[in-house]
Amino acid sequence: MRTLGPAMRQYSGAAEPIRINVSSRIDLLTLRLFVAIVEEGSIARAADRENIAASAVSKRIGDLEQALRTELLHRHRQGIEPTAAGQALFQHAQLIMRNLAELEAELVDFSAGTRGQVRMWANESTLFGFIPEQLASFAQRYPQVRVDLQSNLSPMNIQAVMDNSADIGIFSGELPTGDLSVYSCFRDRLVVVVPVGHELAEREGVGFAELLRYDLIEQEPRSSIQTLLLKHAGELGNIPRSRVRVGGFDAVCRMVEAGLGLGIIPDRLAAKLSPVMDIVTVALEENWAVREHKVCVRGNAELPVATRLLLRHLLEAAEAS
Repeated sequence: MRTLGPAMRQYSGAAEPIRINVSSRIDLLTLRLFVAIVEEGSIARAADRENIAASAVSKRIGDLEQALRTELLHRHRQGIEPTAAGQALFQHAQLIMRNLAELEAELVDFSAGTRGQVRMWANESTLFGFIPEQLASFAQRYPQVRVDLQSNLSPMNIQAVMDNSADIGIFSGELPTGDLSVYSCFRDRLVVVVPVGHELAEREGVGFAELLRYDLIEQEPRSSIQTLLLKHAGELGNIPRSRVRVGGFDAVCRMVEAGLGLGIIPDRLAAKLSPVMDIVTVALEENWAVREHKVCVRGNAELPVATRLLLRHLLEAAEAS
């Protein structure tokens, strides 16, 4: 009968592996030395690199092989190379060392004051209605974190996070987000802006079906508001009338002021612009006028510390609002 290797035993006529508690037999220094040996192809060079006696390195690896009951290294005249088991250990050890280095860097950041840069893409509604105040309070808490903020349409913000062009994306609407992590951020309400003196200016509210009798200022084709308006107009069997298309809510209000049509914009922006422009705000009496904005990121495990801190800050603000 064939003699079984050290990591196998005979049990009821069948070979069965011995279970080894690896975590209790491997320490971080031994792992680092093992990685150095494989990378250098020599115990002597690994010992020089780690500034430790070659005999001590050799003993640690010998003790490890004995504890694991597995040969990890082939020793020959040209040097040292890992066995199959050694190669598996090497790959895992590299990952552990890399994670430890990242952990050390993050802890240093915490002890010295968190540093870093966060790339955030947000839709225009968020820039006016939510982000400025949150970035101001975040900057007070973490003054060494730089936020690179870019305004874009909701679909592009999602795609930027998918492509790793952005760390955080903020969007509204029911849009596909793939494998991204998505969280509720804040809500706003759409309102109607009309010129001073318009027949709707004295009204407290108006339904969307009635609005379709008037020219509406058209917004960018892929914007969340334009998409929403086209969707609900289609459900009513109608198409919005328009004589002009613009980009940006302030431009919408200027067109309304000039008498080119009515506009639909977020309430927070309308509240800021109405007092300084010849426009009046009227409530949009539709359930869908209340919009939920969401924040998306890649998997949390992949996020740098600064990004995780800003994400947490935004979500805490959303819960408090």
